[in-house]
Amino acid sequence: MNEAPQITTVDEACTAISSWFGWKNNLVGSQIALPFAVPQAIETVNRRLGRLWLEDPQARGGINIFDSQDTLVSPHRYQARPDGIVPMIWENQGVWGCGFRPDMSAQLWVTGDWPDDQSDTHTWRSTHDVVDTAVIFVMLANAIWASADCEMDEEDEKPAEANRLLWTFAPWAGFSGFWTNNDRTLIRMHAGIWLGRHCAPVTRLISGNCGC
Repeated sequence: MNEAPQITTVDEACTAISSWFGWKNNLVGSQIALPFAVPQAIETVNRRLGRLWLEDPQARGGINIFDSQDTLVSPHRYQARPDGIVPMIWENQGVWGCGFRPDMSAQLWVTGDWPDDQSDTHTWRSTHDVVDTAVIFVMLANAIWASADCEMDEEDEKPAEANRLLWTFAPWAGFSGFWTNNDRTLIRMHAGIWLGRHCAPVTRLISGNCGC
């Protein structure tokens, strides 16, 4: 088997997710028409998987890749706040959020319990990171909860066969990354808390709790 390549871009994350779910059709979204620019990462997701932002579950195959856990807001619903920040991601309980400012390109802005030295405040603040980091993390994590079968798994150790690193750039301390195996039939996140399986072929995803 070919060795699974490590993800370095949003486009590569979209490719990995499409391959995981076996999506072969064109999933390009409709044109983003806003009075302000959106980051290239969002343009890329819309070009690769934007059709999955449609509200009709049948039209998107019943897959909630953008809100199975945390919500990657559809760019067609973006609204700029009075301070110029555009929220684009919300944690499933509203514990943290991510956004951007159109005049600052791809710089990531956050609110709430994001892992920085101001995690106890709900004011929006800039980071040294880019929106790509948050977008890739949420899409890969959501793939776990969007799988056909997802349940708790109390094992702390990742399966020995999950020996190929996919992506490891999330900002949480101790985050060990997303891992897969040579056959790309398993994806594991952090320190095994969730276990998901596809029905056919037999595949599984394992995730952990990193404050998400």
